[in-house]
Formats: sequence, C-alpha cells, structure tokens
Amino acid sequence: MTVRNELRRKGAAMREKLGFPPNSDDNDIAPGMHRLAEEMVWGSVWARPGLALEDRMLAALSAMTSQQRMPQLRRYIGAALHIGIPPRTIQEVFIHCGLYCGFPTILNSVALANEVFAEKGIEVPDTEMPDLDADALMALGQETKGKLHGDRAELGYAAPDNPMTGALYPAAIAYGYGDIWGRPDLDHRQRCICAVASFTAIDHLPQVAKFGQAGLNAGLTREQVKEAIMQTAPYTGFPRALNALVALGEAWN
Repeated sequence: MTVRNELRRKGAAMREKLGFPPNSDDNDIAPGMHRLAEEMVWGSVWARPGLALEDRMLAALSAMTSQQRMPQLRRYIGAALHIGIPPRTIQEVFIHCGLYCGFPTILNSVALANEVFAEKGIEVPDTEMPDLDADALMALGQETKGKLHGDRAELGYAAPDNPMTGALYPAAIAYGYGDIWGRPDLDHRQRCICAVASFTAIDHLPQVAKFGQAGLNAGLTREQVKEAIMQTAPYTGFPRALNALVALGEAWN
C-alpha cells in the first residue's frame, strides 16, 4: 500500500494545485471513485515529470474539447484559469482543435468558455487579428506547413498533384496553416501539443505521428510529445493513448 499511498498523496497535492475541491467518501459517486481519481488521474498522470503543468492543461483541454466532454470541460476551464492560463489562450485551444474536429466544436467550446469567464467576472481582452489577402494567407500557410513538417510537408494527402485531395487541401493550407496556426495567444510549440492531444483523442494515428514529428520541429522534446499523449488517457481512454504512443514510436524508429 506504500506506493498507492504515495500516489494518493501526490494526487491530492496536484488536485489542490489545480484548484479542485477536496474529495470525500461522503459524496463519492460510487464506492472508491474519489480514491481512484486521486491515484490514477492526479497521482499517476498529472504528477508525472517531463511536461510542465500548463502544457498538461493544454493537452487535457484539447482532449476534452475534441470529444466534446462539456460538463468536465467546464470544470477544467476553471482549473486552467486557476493556474494562470489566460482566457484568450483557452479560447485558442478550442479554435485550434476545431480545425481537426469540426467548426461546431469551436462554437460549443468557446461559448462554454465565455460562460465560465462571465461567471467569474473575467473580461477577455480584444486581440487584433492579422488580415491578409488570399495570396498572402496561402503563402503564410505554405511557409508554416514547411517549417512544421519539413520534407513530409507535401506527402500523402498533402501532395499538390493528389487527384482525390487536391481540390480540398488548399483550403487546409490557407485557413489551417495560414490562419489558425498564425493566430496570436498560442504559439507553434503549444499548438503542436494541442494537435497531438486532439489527434490522440479522435484516434487519428497517422496525424499523431505526423504532428508528433512537427512538435520536435517546433521546440518540443520527444519526452514532451510522449507526455502530451499520455496526458489524454484519463479523459479519452487509455487505449487511444496507448495506440497513439505505438504509432509515434513506429514513426520515430
């Protein structure tokens, strides 16, 4: 029991650091659930070394918005604010993941975040967005895509002469890499954490491998990419995280 007690101690300290209230057996939703959360979620995952607390929160928010876990997402928006993540950064996490999970997820999650901000009396600062013409937006998208993916930037569905994807992919270059990846309040390193976590949550293994490598180009270490994937496990399932880790390992070998 010594190991489990230590995990429980670490988990309780981490839960408190995130601003979540103490657990009590008196209000357990099922026998032993609070203890399980204390050990598994907070002690075994959140308290791991290798990734900063703020980065772990970005991964958790990305996983939950990608699967639209809205009641839990509300709580974690509050926790993100508690540890000092700015409201605009929280909004950007949801906008970024919407690139992979669909525009409705942006609308749902940003609206929820704005509700939480209003409840807490937090005013979200206005941010000036770049307004590029179509050619400049495409040029920025191509540049960003190349920086992130290097020699793999035009392979597979990204190949310019791909007869099946060629009509759609230019929009992904312009509005994905050009617009969303270029928005302020979330840098490329952070966006790679969001991308890897989101693709893990929706079980898109080729993209996990692709953006795991992009993360290295954006300033993440291999250990940090692995930890971002592991961080999703309590929220979208251990099988998805384990499959993503295998896919990433195969891409790196």
